[in-house]
Amino acid sequence: MLKVLVTGFEPFGTYIENSSWATAQQVVAQGVIGVEFFLKIMPVSFQRVVAELRTAVDEVKPDLILMLGQAALSNKIRLERIAINLMDSKKGDNDGWVPDEEPIYPDESAALFTNVPIKKLRAAIEEQGIPVEVSNSCGLYVCNRLYYEALRLCNLTTPMKALFVHVPLYKGQTGDAKNVGMELQEMVRAVQQVIAFEVRNLPLRFGIQSSKNTL
Repeated sequence: MLKVLVTGFEPFGTYIENSSWATAQQVVAQGVIGVEFFLKIMPVSFQRVVAELRTAVDEVKPDLILMLGQAALSNKIRLERIAINLMDSKKGDNDGWVPDEEPIYPDESAALFTNVPIKKLRAAIEEQGIPVEVSNSCGLYVCNRLYYEALRLCNLTTPMKALFVHVPLYKGQTGDAKNVGMELQEMVRAVQQVIAFEVRNLPLRFGIQSSKNTL
């Protein structure tokens, strides 16, 4: 079975929910035949998120790390191509840390690229009629910090793959006052297409012949 580690983030800032965690939970709950899922909630912390990811990867040894994050101002699924070796935030993380253009690893690559075929994934999601785009900036917040670490681990752990996906707020989510969000099940379907592609691009089949584990 394909081992997939799916992560989402805890609430942060003024949001009492996080659409990335809601999506991650639904993806794992619905399952995909041929996939062994591992579910992990991540702290919105520049420092703690690193240890959480490393522990999960050491325990699971996944084939694919699929990380989800909330993009509150977006109305599309965003497939992130690049993680940047930089941390910067005006508001700070949930620990109150406010990095000011600080490198993640001073002596390492300025940027790391995903090792999945991102344009093919976009096409697969578009075929489902779901709004999606390739993004060349994951931001400089904790999402980017997590993504850089995951891609760095991929370079050390061939043939592990990693992709970060930003999802909008879901319809009805607290904080979606302008109603620009997306239906939760639509976001789930988009993420399932990414996983289906990794399972040799076979048609999605849902059922009990999948395994789910919460870390």
